[in-house]
Amino acid sequence: MSRTWHVGPHDPRRVLPSPDTERVLGQIERGEIRCGAEAAREIAARHEAAYGEVWAAGPDPDAAWADAIASLPAQGGAA
Repeated sequence: MSRTWHVGPHDPRRVLPSPDTERVLGQIERGEIRCGAEAAREIAARHEAAYGEVWAAGPDPDAAWADAIASLPAQGGAA
């Protein structure tokens, strides 16, 4: 069962955007920076052209992703 929460303007649970959020959303609206799937694909294509195929689709691409995640330091830990 899904619940819909209605938070009033004076409710302490209300989330307000930070100045950074407003700045970044303004940059996106003005076209200064791009986001989304299309932009991500273009960036990935440029990186692949410059550095080669980093995430080669081997026999198990999910295992490659899991290995990459496992190699990251624990949250708050040192590398």
